Amino acid sequence: MNSKKIYIFLCFCFQTFLLSGQIDSSATNPINDDTYLHPVDGITPYTLKKGEWFYAQPLLPAPGWAFVGLTDNLTLQLDFTPLIGGIFIEPHYPIPSVSLRYKIANQKKILPAFSIEGQFFHLWDTLKRYDVNDYSLYQKGTYFHLKTMYGYQFNSLYINWSAGFDYMEKMWWKKDSAATDELTPNVNPNFSAGISWRPSKWISYHIAFSYGATLTYLENTPRKTQFNFGMRIAPFYKNKWRLLRNLRIEFISINAWFADINEYSGIPLPIYPLFY
Repeated sequence: MNSKKIYIFLCFCFQTFLLSGQIDSSATNPINDDTYLHPVDGITPYTLKKGEWFYAQPLLPAPGWAFVGLTDNLTLQLDFTPLIGGIFIEPHYPIPSVSLRYKIANQKKILPAFSIEGQFFHLWDTLKRYDVNDYSLYQKGTYFHLKTMYGYQFNSLYINWSAGFDYMEKMWWKKDSAATDELTPNVNPNFSAGISWRPSKWISYHIAFSYGATLTYLENTPRKTQFNFGMRIAPFYKNKWRLLRNLRIEFISINAWFADINEYSGIPLPIYPLFY
């Protein structure tokens, strides 16, 4: 059996699996009950409940990241891409990467919800982060990200914003074989603002603007201006199988402008998927 026939067979099995699980169950998991942390790479001030968790998997063939509520006010994020991927590159150590979010206050009358979030990782050796057109971004050493986050909820409408700073030990762009100047200073600001709308039990819409480093797409890069928009869907929230009932798919348009190299990179339409 050749590879094409195997692919068709697997697609048929997966489609049968989905269709056979469409019988409504007494248990439902609508999307408007979800806690959103980074919708379309935006930001919210909310945290998971104690013991609540979810796993996010990008389209790329690499491990994703997981979030877990340690308490009702403290959420931990573990990024498995560097933790596992670091074993396969020099010097073959897991790259420590951890994020923590602490909710200080819930929304009360005119006072917004308020949280603080920090991320730390350390690169043992020089790592190529990603490419932007003819440029490649490299980083080495310690990185630290900190921000305060605020938000209002008005029924199905959410308005969020944040402000903070990043510290990076060493980062630089390279074009062909020639390296550009290092990105300095080592401390840079980050800002973000976003709007989310959840009009139904199965879909939500999102817009996010940011300056500086973000944590999901084209991440940890200072002096980057980014505009994202997209949607998140719960296609089987009434499914009899828990795995499908809890499935979420985010489709996002990513648009980033890099001031240090005067370049744009992105996906203009909201077609890039992220699976939760």
